[in-house]
Amino acid sequence: MLLLENFSTDQLQRYEAYRRSALNRTNVKRLVSQVLNQQISQTMAFVVAGFSKVYVGEIVEKAREIMEEWGHTGAIRPEHLREANRRYKKSEVTTSLLGRKL
Repeated sequence: MLLLENFSTDQLQRYEAYRRSALNRTNVKRLVSQVLNQQISQTMAFVVAGFSKVYVGEIVEKAREIMEEWGHTGAIRPEHLREANRRYKKSEVTTSLLGRKL
């Protein structure tokens, strides 16, 4: 709770919107079932929706950082999201390589 007390008004509004947001589990279940070509349980849909929400949150947070880095203001634009995703993938490759024994 100490962290929430130190949020700016803008950060607090974003956090509250994030907490209220949720992916539709029925749609997630349908999408995952199509990708895997088999039915999944409602519990698995719940788990995938949770991980997806975290992923989207990380990409949006990184896109905001990129906006500030580039000196842009206003709403997040597609180029910010693309760059955030590119950097996210690059950091994941670097992280996975660090964990391996060469």
